[in-house]
Amino acid sequence: MTVKKNILLIVIFIFAVLTLFINKLTSPRVLSTNELLINGLFLYEAPKEISDFTFFSSNKKEFSKSDLQGKWTLMYFGFTKCPDECPTTMYQISKLIKVLREKNYPLDDKQWILVSIDPERDTPEQIDKYAKGFDEAFVGIVNNRPMLLSLATQLSVNNVMPSSDKSDHSHLDNHVNNIILLNPNGEFAGIFRPPFDLPRLSLTYQSVTSK
Repeated sequence: MTVKKNILLIVIFIFAVLTLFINKLTSPRVLSTNELLINGLFLYEAPKEISDFTFFSSNKKEFSKSDLQGKWTLMYFGFTKCPDECPTTMYQISKLIKVLREKNYPLDDKQWILVSIDPERDTPEQIDKYAKGFDEAFVGIVNNRPMLLSLATQLSVNNVMPSSDKSDHSHLDNHVNNIILLNPNGEFAGIFRPPFDLPRLSLTYQSVTSK
């Protein structure tokens, strides 16, 4: 009886060790602030509060600061007629989403938002359709220039007023190609800086959002 009991205890011990080992291999590694920075994510020591805002997606659906609550949000500022930087970055984020799905990473509290920096030409329907062209999980939003400037300024995204010449779109040429990270409290938590590649983006994103 004692021998059987000892064998059972050994089996339980081995099982526990294997479970811990597998969990360590599959769990995202938590990086230090310096490691995050080296891999392209600047994380604020103290997340920054942002003021309320209201944008619109397709079907006149509103998106405001309250929609940030309880979710990790990746927010990117771009526009539908962007020639290269926007589609390249959106594609990298879409690959990140795909990898996370394949790993069964929890996504119920994650969201992906594209904010139009060209509200004079992008409609809510257009920007949302453009965003969903990369992945159905994306939500594209837009509002007038003053609302855009307010949010963009708070999130360290350079944006300027267009000229009176409606054919002049040079104000769109120098937008900052960063990905903004907002935490579940609706605060500005950090900035993913280019160049973007999937391994680094996946590593840093999981490290922060798995805490």
